[in-house]
Parts: sequence; structure tokens; C-alpha cells
Amino acid sequence: MPSLRVGLIGLGKIGRVHLDHLTAMRNVKVVAIADEAPLRNVTIPSNAAVFNNWRDCLAEAELDAVVISLPHALHAPCAEAALENGNHVFIEKPLATTLSDARRLVRRGQELDRTLMVNMTHRFYPPLRKAYELLAAGAIGKVISVRDYYMEIIDPSDFPPWFFDPVIAGGGVAITDSIHLIDRVAWLLGESLRFIGGVSRSMIPETSVEDCAEILCDTKAGVPVTIGSFFFNGPRAWDDGLTLFGTEGVMKVGAWSHVEWGPYGQPSQQSVEFAPDMPPVERVRVGHRASISEFVDALRENRKPEADAKSVLNAQEIVERFYHFTAGQRE
Repeated sequence: MPSLRVGLIGLGKIGRVHLDHLTAMRNVKVVAIADEAPLRNVTIPSNAAVFNNWRDCLAEAELDAVVISLPHALHAPCAEAALENGNHVFIEKPLATTLSDARRLVRRGQELDRTLMVNMTHRFYPPLRKAYELLAAGAIGKVISVRDYYMEIIDPSDFPPWFFDPVIAGGGVAITDSIHLIDRVAWLLGESLRFIGGVSRSMIPETSVEDCAEILCDTKAGVPVTIGSFFFNGPRAWDDGLTLFGTEGVMKVGAWSHVEWGPYGQPSQQSVEFAPDMPPVERVRVGHRASISEFVDALRENRKPEADAKSVLNAQEIVERFYHFTAGQRE
């Protein structure tokens, strides 16, 4: 089988994670890397061409696929150019900073018969995969209510300035973290969510985007879904907790820890999906590795990947409606 020729566009924190995973895969060659910043403290694969902008990379390198990890505002133009170039695309979330751009990318990928996959890592963490299996097997009966939250520790000095620029980033915690929670809940339930309302707040003075997002949704069947996401500048570690209430029991899921489920008022069962001594950063990398492996496998097997871009549009729509609904709340 010929090697898949991959171009890596953007070599920030996540781009370097992708580089590590791609170079460890069989029959995958990273043949081009593009980043505007000088490449320091990173091992570049032998024979990989290096470019200082993504346009030259797409124009000059012979590529089968590209992996895009750029500031959010560059996602749509870069992905569209790659699709027009005949490349399959694996892209960080969000797919774009606007729903209209995201929809256009999905349409263009379909017209050109190119794979377009978004890196929705939460679909690939072992506890969530286990929860998906349990829900499908009816472990808690029919789901009647969902509550989900995620707290991410943010030190503004550790992030590039664009991350807190509402124009370049497209927003704050909602487009960065809530989008994951919306997507994972819709994926677990097997149906799209509908936006009802939300609250946006900013409590970290160094930023110009919302760091608190509370979003209320429901499903077509009327299942209420509450989602809370927070940037927190403090000593606590990041934390998440997904609770699904069913007609026959309750399930609690930690994306980087375990799944717990059982009938109401009775001892629960537990499935620990990570070794207790695995560092948190390594648990996060598990999702990235599984996600990009799914992209490569789908190309080899000529099938649609999990988290193809069309399936992620619902989360993008909820986030955009949240921003429209909460416009002015932070002022």
C-alpha cells in the first residue's frame, strides 16, 4: 500500500501532538510542514519540505491529505483551498468561525468527493466510547435529561494572543470547549440538539472573550440538556462531568477517567478506562491519537469517518445561536 502523503499546516501545541502521532503511523509520510513562526524544539521528519505559509505548502507540495491546526479564523480559507487542491482534510475544531462558512465547506467537500473530518476528540476518549456502548444496550433505559460541564484551567500567559481575540478565535469558551460538549451529547443520544437559551459571562480580566458559557438545549423528543463550560485561572486541575438520567437509572461519565452507571438508589457499576497513574496530558493525547487514526483508516478503507464535518454542524449551529442570543450580556 502506498504511503499517505500528509501536509501538516500549523505547528503549535496541538500541531506538534499531531506530528508525533503521524510520524508513528505505518504507511503515513509527513512530506510538508507549514508554519509562519520559526520551527524550534521540534524534530522535522527527513525529506519533509518546510514552508512559512500554508498557501505555498498547498501549491508546491504533492499531498494526499492535510492536517490543519491554525488560528480559528484561518480554518475556513485554508480548508477550502485544500479541498480545491484535491486534498482530504483533517481539521481542528471549530470547522469555521461562522456556521455559513462551515456549511460551505461541507458542501464543497461533498461536491469534490473529499473527506473532511473535524477533530472532535471527545468522541474518541475510552470512557465516552464505553458510555456509547452502554446507552445503546439500554443500561439506564431511555434518557430523559442530561447535564454536562467542563472546566479548563487557563493562564492567559500560556496562550497566543489570538486565542483571546474574538475576531480571530471566533469567541471564547463556547467555541473552544462547549462545542465539544454539545457534540458529545448529540453523538451519545443519536440526535441533534436544539438551542433554547444561554448565559455568557467574563471573569478573567486579561481576556476579551467569554470565559463562562451556560447553554440550555433540548432534543426533538423534548429531552432537556444543560451544558456549562468555564475557563478558570486558578490552582484547580481541569475537570469535566457528564450525567445522563434515564428511565431506569443514571450514568456519570468523566472523559479522562471512568464511567459509572446503575439503577437509582442502588450500588452502581464502574468501568475505569485509564490507568490511575497516567498523567492528564497523556490522557488527552489518547483522544487526539484515536481521532487522527480514524481519519487515516477511513481514507485507506474508503469510508466516511467518525466526526465527518457534516455530523459536527449541529454543534457549530448551537454555538452560533448562543453567541447571537447572548450578544451584549458581557457588556
